[in-house]
Amino acid sequence: MSRRSLALLAASICTAGLAAVMYFHDFDLVLVSQYLEHPFALGALACVLLAAAAVELPWMWLRVLIGALAGLGLMAALFVGWVFLTFGGTEDAGYIKGPGPYRIHLQQSMAGLGPDMVTWLSLRRENGLLTREWDLGCFNDDVPEDAFDSVKWTGPNTLEIRVTDGRTFPIPLDPTSGRPQTTTSFNC
Repeated sequence: MSRRSLALLAASICTAGLAAVMYFHDFDLVLVSQYLEHPFALGALACVLLAAAAVELPWMWLRVLIGALAGLGLMAALFVGWVFLTFGGTEDAGYIKGPGPYRIHLQQSMAGLGPDMVTWLSLRRENGLLTREWDLGCFNDDVPEDAFDSVKWTGPNTLEIRVTDGRTFPIPLDPTSGRPQTTTSFNC
């Protein structure tokens, strides 16, 4: 095997490993989650790199086998990524300014193929490249009483989420890290 093929094989293995880590692990750092948390695109790249590494193999049957497997993997990664993008995409609904470096990030999406709207809330602590974001809650309006209504700051380290029937859920924040100590969700 040539050095080029070995380098492409190593790059393919590293890219596939990164895709697996991004699929199974959530990251608090916004920089990582925005730019690297694309496991299906990374999986597709790993398949392309694997096929490129197989081009210089001396055995034709192994080239064809690896090329076919890489092609199937590429098609599977692209198809599953398209399905996730089509039915799992969220859109920004805005930010609510908080004390100091904190902001509450609101996102909305459709719940699968149904007419239900899902609202996702997360807490973002701005700190340049080290900006972090943590989940606060998820609300599906499948049951109208459990739909998200509002969120407000009740102190420098506490906030309160309200659902449409008037129930409130206080969320205390860790005073040192800023991470929410509890979360809440309905029908998510």
